[in-house]
Amino acid sequence: MGFGAYIADRLVPLVVGVAALAFVALVMGVYGLDPAAVAFVCGVLVLAAAVALLLDWLHRRTFYQRLSDMLDSLDETYLATELVGRPDFLEGELFYDALDRESRAMRDRIAAARRRQREYREYVETWVHEIKTPIAAAHLIAKNNPSPEVDALDAEVDAIEGYVEQALYYSRGTSLERDFQIREVLLADVARDALRHKARTLIGARVTPELEGLDLTVRADPKWLSFVIGQVLVNSAKYRSEKDGRGRVRITAMRRETGLDAWETVLAIADDGVGMPASDVGRAFDKGFTGENGRRFARSTGMGLYLVRELCEKMGVRAALESEEDVGTTVYLSFPDSVDRA
Repeated sequence: MGFGAYIADRLVPLVVGVAALAFVALVMGVYGLDPAAVAFVCGVLVLAAAVALLLDWLHRRTFYQRLSDMLDSLDETYLATELVGRPDFLEGELFYDALDRESRAMRDRIAAARRRQREYREYVETWVHEIKTPIAAAHLIAKNNPSPEVDALDAEVDAIEGYVEQALYYSRGTSLERDFQIREVLLADVARDALRHKARTLIGARVTPELEGLDLTVRADPKWLSFVIGQVLVNSAKYRSEKDGRGRVRITAMRRETGLDAWETVLAIADDGVGMPASDVGRAFDKGFTGENGRRFARSTGMGLYLVRELCEKMGVRAALESEEDVGTTVYLSFPDSVDRA
C-alpha cells in the first residue's frame, strides 16, 4: 500500500480537517489574535496531523506488505493467515478475519477433496487387485485348452489386463502421495521385465525386439519404469508397419554429457512402424490424444504416452519423442546424472 493510495483513501476526512482548520484560523483572526500566532498554531496542527498520518500509514503498511509478500511466496495462498499474525488495527482485523474465514473454508474443501481422492484411489487399487484373479484364471483356462479360438480370446484378455494396468498406474501417478521408490536399477533388467510382460503382444504383432548397450545403471522406480517401457512397446506393436507384416523395436542406451560435469543416460526405444504425421508429434503426450494413427489403425484411449510422460516427470526423468511417417517412432527417456561415470 503506497502512501499516495493511503492519502486518497482518507481524502474526505482530510478535506473536512482542512476546512475545519481554515475555519479555526478565521475565528482566531476575527477575535484579533496575532497573525503570527495563528500561523504558528495552524502549522503545529498541520505538522501533528502529518506525523500522525505517516505513523498510521507505516503501521498499516507493515501488515499489508507482509501479507502481500507471503501470498507471493506461497503456492497454496490459502495458508497465508496461518503465517501472518493478526493486526492490531480495526480495518486490518476485519480484513484478516474475513480472509481467515475463507482460508478455513478452503482448507476444509481441500481436505475433503483429498479424502475423496484417496478413497477413490484405494477403491481403484482394490478393484485392480481383485480383477487380477479372474484374469489369471482366464489365462490358466486358456493355457489348458489350447485352440485357435481360445488363443484369440486369451489375447483379448491380455488387452484387458493392459487396460487394467493403465488404470492402476493412472491412479497411482495422479495421487498426492509419492507412491514410488527411486533407487539404482540396471536398464537391462527393467527392459527384459517389460518385454516379458508384453511378450504375447509383441509376438502377436510379429514385432522382434533388439537390445543393445543396456548395461547401464539409472535411478528410477523399477516397476514404474517397466510399465513406461511396456507402454511404448505396446505402441510399437499396435502401429507396426503394414508393408510386410513384421516389425522391429530396438531398445538401446547411451551416456552423454549435458554440461560441465553433468551427464545423463538416455534410453531410446525405436521402432520401424508407421510413424506419426508431423502435425501429431507435438501432441503425442497429451492426455486423451489419439491422433490420426489412433483413428486409422486401432482403437486408442490416448492414455499410454500420457502416462509415460506423467510417470517419468514424477521420477525426474525427461520423456521426448521423434517420429517420421512411414519411417518409425523413437521415444527417448533421459535420466539425469550429475556424476561423471564416463
